[in-house]
Amino acid sequence: MNKIFIFLLLVFLLPSFSQAQKSLEDSLNNVIDQNKDDAEVARAYNALAYEYTRKDVGKARMYLSEAIVIGKKTNNFKRLSSSYSQMVYLVHDAGKPDSAEYYLSLVKALAEQANESEKDAISSNYYTVAALYYRRTGTYLKAIPFFEKAIALFVRMGDKESTAGQTLNLGNTYTSLGNYQKATAQHLKALKIFEEIGNQRGVSFCYQGLCNSFTQLKQYNQALFYANKSLKIKTTLNDRRGLGSAQSGLGDIHLGLGNYEKALYHFNAALNIARELKQLPEEQANYFSIAKVYVEKKDVKQAIDYFNQSKLLANQLRDSSSVAAIDAELIVLQNNVEKIGLSENKLKTSLQLFQEQGDLNRQASGFKNMVDFYVANKQFDKALEHTNKYHQVVDSIRNNELQLQVKKMEEQYHVEKKEKEITLLKKDKELQEQKLQRRNQLLIGSAALVLLALCGIWLLMNRNKLRQQMKELELRNQIAADLHDEVGSSLSSIHMLSQMATQQGNESRQKDILARMSGNAKETMDKMGEIVWMIKPGENEGSSLKQRMERFAYEICGSKNIEATIELNELEKLKLTMEQRKNLYLIFKEALNNSTKYSGTQTIDIKASSQNKELTLMIKDYGKGFDVEVNSTGNGLDNMKNRAKDLHGKLEMLSGKNEGTTVQLIMPS
Repeated sequence: MNKIFIFLLLVFLLPSFSQAQKSLEDSLNNVIDQNKDDAEVARAYNALAYEYTRKDVGKARMYLSEAIVIGKKTNNFKRLSSSYSQMVYLVHDAGKPDSAEYYLSLVKALAEQANESEKDAISSNYYTVAALYYRRTGTYLKAIPFFEKAIALFVRMGDKESTAGQTLNLGNTYTSLGNYQKATAQHLKALKIFEEIGNQRGVSFCYQGLCNSFTQLKQYNQALFYANKSLKIKTTLNDRRGLGSAQSGLGDIHLGLGNYEKALYHFNAALNIARELKQLPEEQANYFSIAKVYVEKKDVKQAIDYFNQSKLLANQLRDSSSVAAIDAELIVLQNNVEKIGLSENKLKTSLQLFQEQGDLNRQASGFKNMVDFYVANKQFDKALEHTNKYHQVVDSIRNNELQLQVKKMEEQYHVEKKEKEITLLKKDKELQEQKLQRRNQLLIGSAALVLLALCGIWLLMNRNKLRQQMKELELRNQIAADLHDEVGSSLSSIHMLSQMATQQGNESRQKDILARMSGNAKETMDKMGEIVWMIKPGENEGSSLKQRMERFAYEICGSKNIEATIELNELEKLKLTMEQRKNLYLIFKEALNNSTKYSGTQTIDIKASSQNKELTLMIKDYGKGFDVEVNSTGNGLDNMKNRAKDLHGKLEMLSGKNEGTTVQLIMPS
């Protein structure tokens, strides 16, 4: 009985489950298409931009530009702050630091101007974007206070997701500085919140952060454990950027283990993802990592080549810390005897920069490079001095007490998690006992629900049948309306002309009247053909649409002695509904009619192209043009725009006096 009830209940609820599976992207696009609230539309554009930062940076910037236009128009500081913040990351990762600093200044200005009701939200956003920007440019100590201010505001606002996110970023910053105790504490704190709110992407980032700390502490088994957990989640989420960082983390582990070929494999995989997503900071870091592998393999030529590629991008990103680290590596590798003094000063300058920034990892590398430099130049007393300093820094990073503290924090986290799981199991047991007590009541209720489910199935079947009937009725009404609008007037004209031809006294005009009747009859036949074509189903909609559009273009242009250049092959690839085919054809027809009637052009270009799942149809003439601002209506322009909206696309019109006119339809394909 229970099995039958569950099965029928699932069948009854299946439509609801299907609707719930709509993708986030489709939901956001629906908000944009259907919502008249500018604030909601801007929020949707920002959310779409965030989704596309990990797969299509060009689209992300396009959506942000739309959000910024709405934010400025409505003077919405919160939406503008969010849009400018995302722009900071996008343009910096594209190698445009000046633009990044410009957008950062706009975020700061909004925070300073915000009223009290929005002050916390906009200020926390500024602190966050500033912290991440300084972290990306290698000024880690400058980033930390901004992270701490942002976290404090998010805690006060009760925003758990943002609190966890910036706690994670603070942990990553401490990892970059070589402070693994603080890094682990922050990563575990963020992990706890992400698990509590069910954010799997955040959980994967925390695992990656823990992996990086354990790698630097040379606890490679523990690092691999967290790396694989992170990789599994990122693969499930298809997080391309996250997969890149996971591959880079695996490369670091294998480099530490001395598995150089595996390290190169993972670093190159990460590099390919960074190139694909056009993420210059990740690309620069992976070039540096690959160079380090070749240093270990004693392949100096390859190491120098990759260091130089890394330096080129670091300069472009204005990451002075990375530039200094690369210069130090190159000095040791090239070992130019003629420039010993200059090289030594450059190494000391780089080391001083790392010390000022508090970057323990690069301090250790800097002392190691000084040792190698002095050994190569037979200055063994200085080499010994810097060897001792190198070991002091390494001991401060990886001493046994620190490793025990990190391990203790990790174990404490797992103990607390187990205790929480035990508590949940106890609650589950109590719930199971309560369920058993209600079993008899549920059996009685289930019978009633089965009947209800059967009624629901019957209603659903009848609703589908009614929906089909409604579709047929709509089609009939559409055909009737088209016949009335398109054919009725022509038939009335033929009827009137036939009466005129039979009246006495019109014998001299009969030839002219019959010619007009013939023309009207042909026009009626053409319109009937179009109506039949629009509603007739078939698998080659694109091909028939192309042929009809070409025929119409050649006929109308030929009648006006206008030369037409037509490229509509992309239409043959389309699968269109009756409504799409109709709207697309009528927009084309109206635009071409306007060009041939009013432009005075001698040439018309007609072209269809497809890119990024969008179809672009262009009709361009070289006639006298018109002022779009003044003449934005008339000649069927409103109808064309409404039809474009029905296609979920947009109609663009570019024109000016004596500059010709371009009508361009962009719609999803």
